[in-house]
Amino acid sequence: MTTGPLHWELLQRARAVDNQLYVATCSPARDAGAGYVAWGHSTLVGPFGEVLATTEHDEAIIIAEIDYSLIELRRTNLPLEKQRRGDLYQLVDVQRLNQQ
Repeated sequence: MTTGPLHWELLQRARAVDNQLYVATCSPARDAGAGYVAWGHSTLVGPFGEVLATTEHDEAIIIAEIDYSLIELRRTNLPLEKQRRGDLYQLVDVQRLNQQ
């Protein structure tokens, strides 16, 4: 096992906070005899970066309720979208570039 214990939860929580939304991750159950040994620990993280539910390394299912109003609350408390500076960069139409 390489980075699971160090990065799995940290990266999920960071993506939830960065994007101000729920993040659900699904990992295979751990098989010590496999070519790649998965960390396991499927997880649900809320928009404030809090771990709402997680499993261990064995086969399991997470069942959890998601309150979508917390996304709006998070975005109201920290309005990242309003701070975006589109005048500093331009979007590139990759599909159009690939057709040329």
